[in-house]
Amino acid sequence: MSLEILPSPDQEHFPINSVYSTSSDTTIMANNHNCNYGNNGNRTIEEYDLHTLNGDNSENGHHKQERSDGSFLSMDGKTPKSSTSTMNNRRQSAILKHQHPLAKLSQVRKNCLLFIFSLASFIDICNVSGVLVAVPDISVDIKLGVTQAVWIITSYSLCFAAFLLFAGRLSDLFPAQFIFEAGFLLLGGVSLATSFVTASKFGFLVLRGIGGIFGAMTIPSAFNLTVHMFPDSEEQKNKLAFITLAAGLGNVLGLVIAGLCMQASYKWFSRLIAIICIIFAIGSIILLPMTGSSYANHRDPLPRWRRLDVPGVILMMEALICFILALTQGFFVWESRIAPKTAVLPSSIWKITNSIILSLAAMLAFPFWATSQLGYATWWQEVYGWSPLHVAVAVLPQGILCIAGAVFTQTVPAVLTKPRYTIFFGSALIIGAEVLQIFSEGGNGSDYWKFCFPSFIIGSFGAMLIYVACTINLITYGPPSMAGVFGAWTNVLAQVGGAITMAVQAGLQDTTNKPPKWSLSGSRTCYFLIGWVTVLAIQFLVFFKQPGTPEEEQELAMKRIMEADGDLGI
Repeated sequence: MSLEILPSPDQEHFPINSVYSTSSDTTIMANNHNCNYGNNGNRTIEEYDLHTLNGDNSENGHHKQERSDGSFLSMDGKTPKSSTSTMNNRRQSAILKHQHPLAKLSQVRKNCLLFIFSLASFIDICNVSGVLVAVPDISVDIKLGVTQAVWIITSYSLCFAAFLLFAGRLSDLFPAQFIFEAGFLLLGGVSLATSFVTASKFGFLVLRGIGGIFGAMTIPSAFNLTVHMFPDSEEQKNKLAFITLAAGLGNVLGLVIAGLCMQASYKWFSRLIAIICIIFAIGSIILLPMTGSSYANHRDPLPRWRRLDVPGVILMMEALICFILALTQGFFVWESRIAPKTAVLPSSIWKITNSIILSLAAMLAFPFWATSQLGYATWWQEVYGWSPLHVAVAVLPQGILCIAGAVFTQTVPAVLTKPRYTIFFGSALIIGAEVLQIFSEGGNGSDYWKFCFPSFIIGSFGAMLIYVACTINLITYGPPSMAGVFGAWTNVLAQVGGAITMAVQAGLQDTTNKPPKWSLSGSRTCYFLIGWVTVLAIQFLVFFKQPGTPEEEQELAMKRIMEADGDLGI
């Protein structure tokens, strides 16, 4: 059953989506005739009341709504034939008039902004992977031991992951363009400062953590802006895939860029990141129009800052830094006990079809990249004496297959529409890659071509398929008003998965033999990853439910959320 709401002649505002699928006894109706937007033209669900249709305004069992011209609009969406043409014309003109400002931009301007958003995603992940090749040199400079060196990576990735949900909330409640521009610009400033603070391990690690916080501001805001810039669901999937592709490329090409920079000094890697961030942040300021935020509080006086859930962010930070999974439950308990409108991760997210199992599956891809890159980069430099550039070139096949995987997802739509098969296939490739790495004995000489090279090929391709499928499905099947939160959540999970497995990897290193043995270092990590991937893949295959179209799932999700909570959480 559906209700179509048409504007009367004296209306000044009209919601862009005027049709809502509902059950036989429930519908979402406009709260009043002047349903205006927030500051930027985004309608929010808070402007609507949930009504139970019990026959109070019915006639022969059919509910009707009177229009300004004296005719009636029935609650089942049927209208007199004489008024159908007029209704369609008025609805189409109203939709065009109130289209989101970002959707009205020229195609050239949209593509330029999409490039900047993708570049930001590339830089954020590059800031993790690029430093991998510099870990030995940085460890010597700031005096970190073998088991402590992982903090060079995790100081950034943990703060990045912990702040992503908060940044997603900021992007949905405040103007997303401000969040993106500020994060990108400040990341450049902190990266520049980090390159000059290499005498103190505490100063270096603290600045890396702050950089992770600013980097986190760019990801969900980029997803938020992209969703509104490309409202068509099919086009939206393709554009979001570019951002996820950029992240995958940053995960590997960061090694190559860092290796080139290290021909002078690893400090130049941070300086290059700073230059890119500052230049393109200024570009985004010039290209992005002022659209305001999608937040509207016509019926709810609760201020925006009360909806940011600072305690939830602190709990998430503590849980991630402690790496104790039991503590992570404390974060979810807190989020479930507060109102969705104030939660950094609204409980309504779990009303989306397959959201739980997709969230777990999102932790499959990055652990493969993170552990293989950190393990081999450190091993090749410290055991075999390879140069950073040699290491970067050796890992380059992973980046090439990231591109191939992303292209494959665009040319074969079933990769996104049938995630059950995608997750199974991708997981099988990762497990096969880990088996090859077990027998690589560190990958020196011919062992690299026999084991490491094919491992990087099949593992990276499988990881990219999984990463794109999980990210796109989580974002497109959720309500557009929660795009920032969903975009943040997928990246939180990716970073958490990588951070946890790298922490386990650090604990499995051989510290008794000089030089260390591969069977007591790298092989142990591979066995752990095989178990990790197997468990996460099986839970997805067992509990997966085939969803409908994105539009159907979004409407059903909003209905379930409103029935359970009475509030979308935005």
